[in-house]
Order: sequence, then C-alpha cells, then structure tokens
Amino acid sequence: MYKNLKQSFLLVLFIFLFACNSSDRDDATLRFFQRGNVELRKREYREAIRLYTEAIETDSAFADAFNNRGIARFNLADYKGAIADYTHALKIAPSYTDAYYNRSNAYFEQGDYKAGLEDINRVVEIYKDTAKVYLSRATIKIQLNDYAGAASDFDRTLTLDSANVEAYVNRGFLKYNLKEYVAAETDFQKAIELDNRQDFAYNNLGLLQARTGNYTRALTLLNEAISLNPQQPYYLNNRGFVKLKLGQPEEGLADIEASLRLDNKNGWAYRNRGVYYLNAGQTQQALKDFQTATRLTYNIELIHYYLGLAYERTGDKKKACEEWTLSLQLGESESDELLKSRCG
Repeated sequence: MYKNLKQSFLLVLFIFLFACNSSDRDDATLRFFQRGNVELRKREYREAIRLYTEAIETDSAFADAFNNRGIARFNLADYKGAIADYTHALKIAPSYTDAYYNRSNAYFEQGDYKAGLEDINRVVEIYKDTAKVYLSRATIKIQLNDYAGAASDFDRTLTLDSANVEAYVNRGFLKYNLKEYVAAETDFQKAIELDNRQDFAYNNLGLLQARTGNYTRALTLLNEAISLNPQQPYYLNNRGFVKLKLGQPEEGLADIEASLRLDNKNGWAYRNRGVYYLNAGQTQQALKDFQTATRLTYNIELIHYYLGLAYERTGDKKKACEEWTLSLQLGESESDELLKSRCG
C-alpha cells in the first residue's frame, strides 16, 4: 500500500590499522599508511586517499594500503574506484578475506549482487561465527529474490548476536514484504525495544497499523519516524497517504509534495498524489500521476485499482475493466466487486 525503503543494513568495513608484516616496510611507507588511518578515522577521506596513495607509490605491493584506500573511496561513493583497490589488494594477497568483504559491499552498492554474493560467500567460509557477515549476505540474497536464504541468514545473525538491531529491522522488512505481518511487527517492536531511535522500524509499524485501518495510530508512528529522520521522502509520502485516509487532504498533499521534492522518482508518491486528485475530482491530473507511477515503479499496490477508477470517470469503461482485472489477478480484492457490478 505504501512505499518502503530498500532494506537498510549496517556496513561494517574491515579496516587495517596496522600493516601486516610491517617490519618489511620502510619507515616512510608506514608513516604515510598510519597517517592515512588517522585521516580515515576522522572521516577526512580525500586526505586519507592522498596519504594511502603516497604509501602505495613507495610500495606497490602494500595490500593493506590498497584495502584502506578502497574504504576511503567507498565512503566517497566512488564504488568503481573502491572495487579496483580491493581487487588490487586481492591480487597481492589472494587470501585477504577482509578485502573480499569490503568488495562485496561495494558490489552491493553498484547493484552487482551476484558478484557481491560470490565475495561474501568466501567471507562466510572463514568467519563462520561472525554475525555481521550473515547480515550482509542476507541483504544481498533479498536483492536476488532468495527470500528463504535471506531469512535463514537473518536467523543465523540473531543466533550469534541476539541484540543485533539491524537484523531485526531487516528481517522485519523481509517478513513485511512476504506479507507475514505478525512476524514483521514482532521484529520491528523488538528493534525499537533495543534502540528507540530506529526510524525505519517506526515507519514500518505505521504501515502495519494503516493496513488494518488504524490510521490514527499509524499517524503517531509515522510522526515518530519523521521526527527522527525529517528528510526521509518515503516517510513523508507514507504520512501523506495516511492523512488522506484521515480526511486531511491538504495536509496529506503537502507531505506528498515534500516527498516528491526530495525524490521525484518515487512511483508510490505519484500514486498517492493521484489519489488526492481523484478524490478532488481532478480526474485527468489523477490519471497522469497514476500513469507516471506505473512507469517509475514496478507493481505498486492498488495502482491498477485506482487507474480503473480514473478511466471509468473519463468514460473509458473498457480500460477501466482491464485495469480492475489486472488488479484482481494480483490478489487485490478491492477490484472484485467493481468487476462484478460494472464490467459484467
């Protein structure tokens, strides 16, 4: 019914603060490396890159320097450069497990999930009792639609670390999308119990309340999510839709418009603005937004139901019935009665 975030997961990059076999390197190389580490910890990533590069120029076989420079590049969203550095580190040291982990994260950010999975599988072989590697693998498996594998890895994460908030949040997200709503709610509640600043958990608890028609409670939860993360476009969009349901159309529209200013590629926000226009009798504008929503985002909940309503108002009964048929095929019972009563 509403737009969810992609699962958010905690990136824990392996950083080498002390060089392996440091006795084999001259003092100048090690000074550059150690100064780079200081800048990396300070989040001065460009300066860290400069210093690691100095270290590499004096010792081109310095795998740790390549790895750490990759981390600095990763944090500047230079994923291609990060992958190149991790790969170079692995050419120097083929068993460098931590570089595989870091490269897996970079592949994830680039959307190369299969390559990311290959790397993280290597890491799991070595770190069999480390929760965060199972958590990272679970997020990759979700992207590859291996939901059973992701669930197993989330469970393994929590077996190893029962207080892992990220695992509860992400497993809840998975359960939500599998429509296992009771299990999802339990995980989100546990996440908040462990850390009451989990905005994503509040957002999704709000969506769960809205699904049952408890819009007042949903609004309270979404307000909490937005208080923690005011510029999150999906939260604003979700709250906007809830306000429409609560009979607050102008306030709802304001939230949806704010969401679109932050992210104008969110099909769910166009769907929700279309609902506003449909309720306001602005059928052509509603139709335009619904059509934009379908171009931007695949399989938005109830989009065909709303498109059917819009086409019906334009007098195009044939298209209306086609849209309601698609909606019903997706398991949306809202279109069933319309098909029976208006499409014969």
